[in-house]
Amino acid sequence: TNRLWVRLSLAFLLVAWLAIAAVALIVRSSTSNSFRQYVQERESDTLQGVSAADLEAYYAEHGAWAGVESLLPGPKGQGGSGNGQGAGNGQGGSGGQQGRGASIIIADLDQMIVASNDQTLVGTYLDTGAYPKIIALAVNGEQIGLLVQETPSTVALGEAETDFLSRMTDNLIIAAAGVALLAVLVGAGLAWQVTRPLRKLTVAVEDLKAGQLGRQVAISGSAEINELSEAFNTMSHDLAAGEALRKRMAASIAHELRTPVSVLRGHLEAMLDGVFPLDAQHLAVAYDQTIHLTRLVEDVRLMTRAEAGQLPLKKVSIPAHDLITRAVDQFAPLATDANVDLIADPAAALPLVTVDVDRVQQILSNLLANALRHTPEQGRITVIAQQMDQTIEIRIQNTGSSLTPEQCAHVFDPFWRAEDARARDSGGTGLGLAIVRQLVMLHGGRIWVESDTDPAFTAFVFTLPVGLPA
Repeated sequence: TNRLWVRLSLAFLLVAWLAIAAVALIVRSSTSNSFRQYVQERESDTLQGVSAADLEAYYAEHGAWAGVESLLPGPKGQGGSGNGQGAGNGQGGSGGQQGRGASIIIADLDQMIVASNDQTLVGTYLDTGAYPKIIALAVNGEQIGLLVQETPSTVALGEAETDFLSRMTDNLIIAAAGVALLAVLVGAGLAWQVTRPLRKLTVAVEDLKAGQLGRQVAISGSAEINELSEAFNTMSHDLAAGEALRKRMAASIAHELRTPVSVLRGHLEAMLDGVFPLDAQHLAVAYDQTIHLTRLVEDVRLMTRAEAGQLPLKKVSIPAHDLITRAVDQFAPLATDANVDLIADPAAALPLVTVDVDRVQQILSNLLANALRHTPEQGRITVIAQQMDQTIEIRIQNTGSSLTPEQCAHVFDPFWRAEDARARDSGGTGLGLAIVRQLVMLHGGRIWVESDTDPAFTAFVFTLPVGLPA
């Protein structure tokens, strides 16, 4: 009973029953009243009873009900009085018609019947619950008695009405049963249809829980279920990508650590065994490996803190032009030694940026070092900066090398290398560009790579928001 489709089916059934019950009550009450009113109004066209106004006038004139029988038609079930002229106010002519069986009752304030065309009722008390319509008689605003007029149909209506309402109730019960069954079938079908995507999603969640990362479900159903399915697919894809990245990083870190550790261990063992002399030259090799290990560990730590948003930034306001010229000046001697032209081309009057100067210098240094490493002799590296709306766009472009679209998509992944052997020989840890991306994102900017083969060039472009002084 805790299943959603069962609850929806029961909800459909409950709503159907409530609607049927409400309609049945309204129809039964309305039909009963309308039926009674119709019959009474139809007979009122042919039967004329004594009017309340005549009775009130009689009481006002005589001060009592004695002798009021002269206004009434003949006894119930018989003809009216005499020649149809009758007694009192010329109303007797209706007696012949009332003789068809109309019943008229007059009661005083104590509800004792003082006059009636049915003499057996005189002297008894009026049962107000037995008559649906009782007229109060009053003189000068003071009640003086009660008047009951029943046509023959009114007397016989109780039995006919009961039979009619009984048949109508039976029909309503049959209709209610049919509608309830139809509601159950339709409700169960709709509930099953509505919950089918949820059942598939539940199976996919169980698979995800069991470790099947990347599980995808078909998007079908209502807008809410579609949004839930899309969110699940995105989450599952991200989890699979994250797990793949974690495994790749673990394997890459192990691989990167293995090389310097093996070299360090080999040199130390050779010196301990006497194969290598214990001199400065061989100790320097071991020391260089410890430096490489330290740099690798520090890069991993830096990237992990940046990804977790736990890397503090000491922001200050500084002209964007100064950041670029400082980085270019530091790399100018290295570019000269590599026979590469390094050109700074920042736009004039660049605004202030509020940044962590050391971290931005780290971004520029990593990008310039990467460009210098992949620029052939007599090539050119250009650093361009310009304001774009509320950001500063800095572009570091080198000639002579290019990346494929697939390489551009992975260039910021940790430990990813376009030229694995060449990059490892160059002494890099494979985390430089991944760290650059995290540092740019921490400053509220974004970074991307552009590349083409004709002419061959690669450009790393990143933005920094123009900010107020810190």
